[in-house]
Amino acid sequence: MYNSEVSWHNGNVKEDIKLELWSIGHSNHPADKFVGLLKQHEINVLVDVRSAPRSRFPHFQRDNLIKLVTGVGLQYLYGGTILGGLSERKVDDITFISKMDRMLELTNDGKRVAMMCSEGKPCECHRAGKLMAWLHRERPKVKTTHIMPDGSLVDARSVEAKVEKHVRWHEFDWSGDQLKLI
Repeated sequence: MYNSEVSWHNGNVKEDIKLELWSIGHSNHPADKFVGLLKQHEINVLVDVRSAPRSRFPHFQRDNLIKLVTGVGLQYLYGGTILGGLSERKVDDITFISKMDRMLELTNDGKRVAMMCSEGKPCECHRAGKLMAWLHRERPKVKTTHIMPDGSLVDARSVEAKVEKHVRWHEFDWSGDQLKLI
């Protein structure tokens, strides 16, 4: 199990390394603009956290997306079954925790990892209301950043209070200053 003061359960994360996870929404971007955003921020691992990895935009259908990102040298991983907004996994489930920690292990190995869903605005997506919220509570030393549709970066903690109610994960108490697991 993770120890926020020292290392991961397997001892692979070094205490002095600043870990960071990004999030991005594919929105309605053309394929080249989306890839450009990933390249702009030097993302080299894309974790698809959509429960259903399909889209009305053909280039964001899972098979096409895999070809798109691997074709420009990025790694594609699918995590939506466990990490998706429609997943029935609780945030204290060992499988959920393991998937989240796996992304952090990749960052420790020097990868720049972004979680991707469809919504361009993070406050309208479970990336902010579930995944980043969990990181803020359970892995507070991890820096969390949203890549916005225009390419700008936003500290995920700074927008947490603005997360829309319909994507605020039900297992968290959103009433106070400190996000807590219920």
